[in-house]
Amino acid sequence: MQRIGSFRAAVAISMALVSGVAAAALPPAMPEAKSLGNRILELTRDPSCKANQAACREKLRRLLEQYWDTTEMARSALGYHWKSLNPEQRAQFTRLFSNLVESIYLSESNFSKAENYTDTVKVDYVRETPEGEGYRKIDTTITLKPGQEPIKVDYRMRWVDGMWKVYDVIVADISLTGNYRNQFNRIINSRGYPELVQMLQDKLKQIKGSAGA
Repeated sequence: MQRIGSFRAAVAISMALVSGVAAAALPPAMPEAKSLGNRILELTRDPSCKANQAACREKLRRLLEQYWDTTEMARSALGYHWKSLNPEQRAQFTRLFSNLVESIYLSESNFSKAENYTDTVKVDYVRETPEGEGYRKIDTTITLKPGQEPIKVDYRMRWVDGMWKVYDVIVADISLTGNYRNQFNRIINSRGYPELVQMLQDKLKQIKGSAGA
């Protein structure tokens, strides 16, 4: 019995060491986060961006799609309900949710507000913290104008497709996916998942309709 216990302990230690090596083998996520931040600022500070906001928003959309882990973002936003969906439903929800987030945060009104700070904004990258194998959190502070109080913005990132991608943004301790998860959970529990899909589709049509008006 003592030998069996020693063997199990040795196996457990070996597995822990292997897991530690695997986690350490991943490159840091901080350079990826800085690259995304710098590319966004570089794009929005380009004079052509102010001249043609629609084209600029489209460039930002393509940039975010490159750095966003839309599947993990959708899974996190749906919470435990994700497990009950089949592959087709998961793909549909991922498309709907990612399109909704992009449409809201790259809307003309939000873009115009953000444009007021593109020349003065300052981003400080504070630290990188492991959150499990293949997961990291990047803490930053964003100062919109000199003398203003910095805003705490954290990015949760996951190693996928050979790079670190963002799957959640936490602004002033409020999680993007967590905020949606609370709303979606209430809707599904009271009205069902098909009703949530219909509401997301209607919201997207409303946003696109107002943008084209």
